[in-house]
Amino acid sequence: MSDYIIQADHLTKKFTLDAGFFAKNDRFVYAVNDVSFGIERGKTYGLVGESGCGKTTTARMLVRMYKADGGSIWYTPKESRASDGDPQNILLYNRAELRRYREKIKYVFQDPSRSLNPRLTVFNILTASYKYSSIWPGKKVAYDEAAHIMEEVGLDPSDLERRPSEFSGGQRQRISIARALIMKPEVMFCDEVVSALDVSVQSQILNLLQEIREKRGISFLFIAHDLRVSCYFCDTIGVMYSGLLVEEAPAADLYKSAAHPYTKLLFAGSNGTHAATNGEVKTTLETLRGCPFAYRCSHASEKCRSEIPEWKEIGDRHKVRCVLE
Repeated sequence: MSDYIIQADHLTKKFTLDAGFFAKNDRFVYAVNDVSFGIERGKTYGLVGESGCGKTTTARMLVRMYKADGGSIWYTPKESRASDGDPQNILLYNRAELRRYREKIKYVFQDPSRSLNPRLTVFNILTASYKYSSIWPGKKVAYDEAAHIMEEVGLDPSDLERRPSEFSGGQRQRISIARALIMKPEVMFCDEVVSALDVSVQSQILNLLQEIREKRGISFLFIAHDLRVSCYFCDTIGVMYSGLLVEEAPAADLYKSAAHPYTKLLFAGSNGTHAATNGEVKTTLETLRGCPFAYRCSHASEKCRSEIPEWKEIGDRHKVRCVLE
């Protein structure tokens, strides 16, 4: 059995459609619909799909930024793995347990210009959470660690006294990565971390993350809309549409054996041979009754519209939800 550090098990999440004092509580957006997958220790799992498909909502449930409406989230820390190996359901964590969990699971956001406090120096940004953690070593040791990590992410230790406005977009993302690394995490969640960067800078950041993974043995959840980029960086990819995983496969094989029409559409968009935005992800306002991609699929039948396809094994670790297979 694979060694999973985090497993999502039948996760669901809905949001109230309207906001404000007079909002009705009987109208919802069904953002995540029965999602299950696992992040293997030391590996990268990619959640891929267009904007609005539910991938960020899923990731934020995994760190309990959002409360899951249903399902379980299992975490197997290193110390548990060494003793009894029993995974822990983080949805049952108390405040102290959740705090320790979040020290090991760090989130890197899409836009560093919004996630980095412009009034703080880089050192204060890196240590803002660190100094309140259970592993805080003191300011002097933390400064030495911060200087070392700045070199690790391709910046100069002297940059610790500068502020975010003095850096380019790619450099700010390196600072965001350094902020996560200083906590010595077991898992990093990278949420569209290269989507706002120039193509040349994207490859530099991806290569940096690859080096970090190999050096530190960190596991990654990589969230992106570009399937081509995800296949380069990830070990396993889950393709998501309207809150539902529709295909999952090893990244090295997916580009050759993509089976779901939506996965094929994403590859065509990445290659420039087809507009991946031909149509858009509809907001799901009711419980799914059929394949959510049916309204965009030229092969859809009445069965597609009335039944959610079951997972089918079509290859080694390759699963798809599609009646065509």
